[in-house]
Amino acid sequence: MTKHDTWVTLIPGSPYEPILDLFPHGMIPMRDPFPLERVAAASGEQVALWTIDMERLSSIQANALAQIIARELNADPIEVAQEATEQGGFSMRHGWIASMHCGPEGFQRQKELADFFETAPQPPSVRAWREFYNSQHDRWIDGDEVPPPINSIEDVDPRLRTPELEKAFEMMQINNALADGNYSVLDVLTGRAMVDVLNKTDPDHDYSLVGWDDFEDEEIYE
Repeated sequence: MTKHDTWVTLIPGSPYEPILDLFPHGMIPMRDPFPLERVAAASGEQVALWTIDMERLSSIQANALAQIIARELNADPIEVAQEATEQGGFSMRHGWIASMHCGPEGFQRQKELADFFETAPQPPSVRAWREFYNSQHDRWIDGDEVPPPINSIEDVDPRLRTPELEKAFEMMQINNALADGNYSVLDVLTGRAMVDVLNKTDPDHDYSLVGWDDFEDEEIYE
């Protein structure tokens, strides 16, 4: 099984709020980049569940999750932890998810989900859903499928691109260029580092430093 790369943040007021400080930036590792598990609640309601990735939890995090879930369900924490181990992870209701952050695997699996919706008969039959689910489980959860790398926004399926994602890739490109340039503090303060980075990341334009001598006197004192 490959290492999964999806994390989620939760909405304010979720039952997990008391233990979020155990997770860096409040982000919880998930096994799937979309909720595939659907179970029937006691009321008969169909509930979409996400699976928290046990492989990426510390013992402290796993114990805290078992305690929180047991408290909500009025159950034994040991039984909750044992069930999570048998099922491959703790389950979380889709309604608690505020945002999702993922890497190459998450983007690839979302692309495959979009492909499924575009190619399967609408609405998808139970058989179509089951075949898609089994394929995902066999390849990504039990298997060793390796997603194609993502180095720029061009590597992301157009259906999944957003303005926020494009901005994030721009900032990542700028930060990587700054780190690779080995610039001094003076280079950063004078702007030379940023000019170099802009010329690398935006080759369609020519950026340069502007000194006081480049301005006319009347422009300076107007």
